[in-house]
Amino acid sequence: MNGGATDSGLRAGLSSGGNPAYLGRCSAALEQALGATPFYAAWRAADPGLAAPVLSRYAALPALTKADIRAHFPEGFVPAGVDFETELQSGRTSYVSTSGSTADRVTLFWSQAWWDHSERASWKLNAHLRRVADGAHREAVLASPRCVGPCREGDALPVGKRTLGRLLFLNQTVNPASWTDGDRCRMLGELAAFRPAVLEADPFYLAALAAFALDRRLPVYQPAVITFTYSFPAQVFLNVIRQVFTAPLVSSHGSTETGYVFMECEHGRMHQNTDSCHVDFVPLESRVSGTVLGRLLVTPFGHPVQSFVRFDVGDLAERSPTQPCLCGRREGLTLERIVGRSADVTLTRDGRRVTVADADAVLAEEPAVRGFQIDQSDAGELRVRLVLAPHAAGDVPRRAERRLADLYDFPVVAEAVAALEHEASGKVRLARRTGG
Repeated sequence: MNGGATDSGLRAGLSSGGNPAYLGRCSAALEQALGATPFYAAWRAADPGLAAPVLSRYAALPALTKADIRAHFPEGFVPAGVDFETELQSGRTSYVSTSGSTADRVTLFWSQAWWDHSERASWKLNAHLRRVADGAHREAVLASPRCVGPCREGDALPVGKRTLGRLLFLNQTVNPASWTDGDRCRMLGELAAFRPAVLEADPFYLAALAAFALDRRLPVYQPAVITFTYSFPAQVFLNVIRQVFTAPLVSSHGSTETGYVFMECEHGRMHQNTDSCHVDFVPLESRVSGTVLGRLLVTPFGHPVQSFVRFDVGDLAERSPTQPCLCGRREGLTLERIVGRSADVTLTRDGRRVTVADADAVLAEEPAVRGFQIDQSDAGELRVRLVLAPHAAGDVPRRAERRLADLYDFPVVAEAVAALEHEASGKVRLARRTGG
């Protein structure tokens, strides 16, 4: 387990210190874990005790990892007095496995009611979503069928089987590289016929569909809001999407383990969903931009069966030390941005971290780049696959090499490819180190 509080991390966690309701939720979750949940018995020695402020108590505790969950699930995370077998039999709770893009899958307890509460609480953090998302609005979803929605491997479901209440699940194929033109036209047609207020998408998948419409000058239905989830919203993807869709683009962040944790506001910052979770920000380094790079440890509230405290979601973020956000929200942690998974960090020659967001920012300066994957060897050299727009200039790979060489100070070899490699889940990792 990784512990460790720092002064700056604690100050970040104290941003909601004046809200009694939030502190009450934090206290209830902590007492349930330390006082009634088997796994956390070993953590009690690190707890400063009831006399200490509750957020100081959180900051003194270790981090919970996926390895911990795999080793001790289910009994280790079920609080005393909760009969999870009865919950399973009732149908209120079920087992679910995460997609496991960068590690083995984790089996958890799934509560749809808990998830829905978390999602609805996140909507109020963005002005565009507040206007259209009321729980009855139509929503289309475009992502890997292994992450969300009904799916029968190798069998195309009719649209009626993919329409569940107010939700339409557009995609049935793992990875957009395997889409046929017929698949793409079908999804565009279903989107137009369904007319959703919100389009929820994996940005990798939506960029692929947008590129098809852009290159063929096809009309595209315009939802009121587009929300991104499931994977990192790379600028190279957003550059394509913005050429096709006019709706506000809103990033959300969360996980199966934690629910909805952050939502991007109308001014571009990420705000903590304090109704449904607590977040500890653990600083790693100060950045040239003035932000602080750190890890995110999340404690979800109110799950009916399982208790997770300070779960390491595996993502890195940048926090600004400056003024409050222009949207006026002050409660909870405010981030400048999520910058990618910690497992996808690469290194410069002098050992500095390069996040996925850092590499993306460099490659997004090339308008013809629509996707990338960076592989870094143990020796530091980089091999880069680039998905390019049709009729891109022949020297784009060489220009990309020079840009990345300036960033990393390592040799770079870039090549144009037809498609990116995908994980078993259907997601893509945009940067990898050998053995990572």
